[in-house]
Amino acid sequence: MFLSLLIVLASSFSLAHGINTDLPDELQVFEGVQQQLLWNHLTSQCEQLDRQRAEHLAKALKSPTALKNHLANLRNNYRKLMGPFPKKTPLNAKVTGKLDGSSYRVEKVLFESLPNHHVTALLYLPVKGDEPWPGVLFACGHSANGKAYQPYQTACALLAQNGFVVLSFDPISQGERTQLPKAVRYGTTTHTLLNHGARLTGRSVVWYSAWDGVRSIDYLLSRPEVDSSKPIGMTGTSGGGTQTTFLMAIDDRIGPAAPSCYTMQRTDKFRGKSGPADGCQHLAGEGIYGIDHIDYSLMRFPRPTTILAAKQDFFEINSTRETVGDAKAVFGALGQADRFAFFEADAEHGMHIEHRQEATRWMRQWLYNDPRPVKEPKNIRLFADAELQVTRTGQVCDDFSDETNVADISLRLANRMKTKRQRFWAVNPAKALGKVRQLIGLPKNLPQPTVELGRQIKNDWALVDKFTFHRLGDMPVPALLFRPPNNIDQTLDVIIYADGRGMRNAARVNGPIRKLVNESTAVFAVDLRGLGETRDQGSNAKYHSHSHRVGNVATHIGQPLLGQRVRDLLAVVDYLNEVGSERVRSIQLVGTGAAGPVALHAAALDARIIKVELRNSEVNSWVEDVVAQPLRREMVDHIVPNALAWYDLPDLARQLDARLKIQ
Repeated sequence: MFLSLLIVLASSFSLAHGINTDLPDELQVFEGVQQQLLWNHLTSQCEQLDRQRAEHLAKALKSPTALKNHLANLRNNYRKLMGPFPKKTPLNAKVTGKLDGSSYRVEKVLFESLPNHHVTALLYLPVKGDEPWPGVLFACGHSANGKAYQPYQTACALLAQNGFVVLSFDPISQGERTQLPKAVRYGTTTHTLLNHGARLTGRSVVWYSAWDGVRSIDYLLSRPEVDSSKPIGMTGTSGGGTQTTFLMAIDDRIGPAAPSCYTMQRTDKFRGKSGPADGCQHLAGEGIYGIDHIDYSLMRFPRPTTILAAKQDFFEINSTRETVGDAKAVFGALGQADRFAFFEADAEHGMHIEHRQEATRWMRQWLYNDPRPVKEPKNIRLFADAELQVTRTGQVCDDFSDETNVADISLRLANRMKTKRQRFWAVNPAKALGKVRQLIGLPKNLPQPTVELGRQIKNDWALVDKFTFHRLGDMPVPALLFRPPNNIDQTLDVIIYADGRGMRNAARVNGPIRKLVNESTAVFAVDLRGLGETRDQGSNAKYHSHSHRVGNVATHIGQPLLGQRVRDLLAVVDYLNEVGSERVRSIQLVGTGAAGPVALHAAALDARIIKVELRNSEVNSWVEDVVAQPLRREMVDHIVPNALAWYDLPDLARQLDARLKIQ
C-alpha cells in the first residue's frame, strides 16, 4: 500500500531529475512563508478557550448560587495553578536607615522572605495624625532601579501624606535584588530565564513574587504603626499591576486593590503590540482553567477592586474596557456594584499622576470611608537612588555571601525531588509513563492523521516525496520521504528524522539523511512545529529564545510545545503503522539538537519505535542543563511545568535501555 501508492503518485507528477537537494526551495513542502502558522494555530485555540470561559460565566450569571459556585471554582483552580506556599520562616527584619521627606518619613527595611533570600524595601510613614494607620503594599513595575523609580516614590509618598503606612519592595532581579547579573536586561529577561527552572519544579516567578508579597504583608502587620484591625490595601502599575493582580486574589488580608496598566483580555495581550510578556506575568494552564486577567478581580469578591487603565497604553484600552464588563456584571449581580470600579487616564503606560491620585482615593474610600478626590501636591520631595539604598553595597548578592537567588532555590528543590522521582519510577513504570503523557498534554487517543501527498523529486540517490500530515483540529505538519530510487517494491526499514534546525538542513548535500538512505532504508524527515518551515517569526532577543511567544501560549493552553511536537512525530508513526508491516519492516527515530528531547519522549511513550538515536541533543537532564544553567538560550521549547516532581529526561532514557543510542 505504502510504496505502491507512491508509484501511482510518481506516474501522476512530473519527476524533477537531477535536482540538487541542497537548494531549499526544491524541498519546501508548504507554499509561501509559514512562520505565522504555529502562532495562528495557538492563538485560535486561546480564542476557543475564551469562548468556553464566556459561556461558563454567562451560565453562572443566571443565578446567585451558580455565580458564587463559579467564583469558588475560580479561586480553587487558581490556588491549584499557583501551588502551595511553604511554612513561614523568620523574617529577620531590620531597619538599615531613615530619611525625612518633610511631609512623610522613610525607613529602609531588609528582611528574608525565604531563608537567605533577602528583600529590600522602603517603609513610608505619615508625619501627621495619630498611629496606627492603615497599611498599603506597593508593588513596583519593571524599573531597573525598582523601588527608587521616581513615579513609585511619588505614589508611596502621596499615600503616606494621606494617612497610610506604605511598604514598597524591590521585585526579583530589580533594584538591589539582581539575580542574574550576566543577563542582557534586568527584570523582564531575568524573570523569563528564572521561570524556566522554576516551572520545571512546579513553581514559577509568579509564585516567588507572590511569596515576597505575602511576607511583605507579614512585615507591614508586624509594625506597631499599622492598624492590623483593617485590611491591607495594594496597588502597583505594569509589572506591579501584575503582582497586585496575582496577590490580591490569593491573600485574603488584602482589602481594597488597584492594579494599574495590566488588566486586559489575555488573548488580546498575546496578539497585541508587545505579545506575551515576561515570566512574571504568566501562570501555566490559565487558559484551560478558564482564568483571564479580570477573573482575579472576580474571584476575590466582595473585596473592593478598581482597575486603573491608560488610554495610550500598549495594554490596549479597548480590550480593557471590554473585559471589565465581566466584573461589573458579577459585582452587580451579587448586589455589590459599588465594590468594583474602572478608571482610565489619558496617559501612556505607567504610574502617572492620575493613577496615583485615584489609587490613593480608592484606599481612602475603603479604609477611611472618605471617597473625596485626592490632589497630589506639586512639590513632593524625592530621594536619589543612593539615598534609598538599603544594603551596604547596593546589592543583596554582594552583601551576603550565602544569599540564595531563585535559580539556587530551584536547583535545590529539583535535587530534593530526585529521590521521589526514583521511587515513583521503581514502583510502576507504566503509571509513570502515563503521568509523563499527562504532563506534556498528549491525549491517549489521537485521531488518525490524514495525509496529503505533494510533488515528487528524483535525484541520483533518492526519490523524495513531499507529505503533509494533518490531525483533526490540529495544525499541518510538513515532511519529506527519502527512499532508495531503485527499490520501490521491497519492505524497508524507515527512520523518522527530526532535526532542530529543520529537515532541509539535514537533507543538504552530504548531510545526515543522505548517509542513512540505502537499498533497505528510507528516511521520513519531519519539521516539528516551530522548527524548519514553521519556525516562528516572533523572535525576541531579550527573552533568549525565538520560541518565546509560542512557548508561552502553548503552556497557557496546557499543551507544552514539547508535547505538541511529540504529537507531530507520532503522526508519522501512526501513518507508517497503517501502511503495514508488508511495506514497513521497522520504525526507528533520530532526533537532532532541539528535537532530541522530543524524540526521547516519543520513543519512551510509543513501543512501535524500536530504536531511537539522539544526536547533539541540547538537553540531557533538565536539572543540569536548564535549572542549573538559567542563562542558556532556546530553552522555552523544552519546558514541561511541574515535570521534575515526577520525571527527568534520564528517567525516560532508562526506560528505553537498549532502544536508545546517544551520539
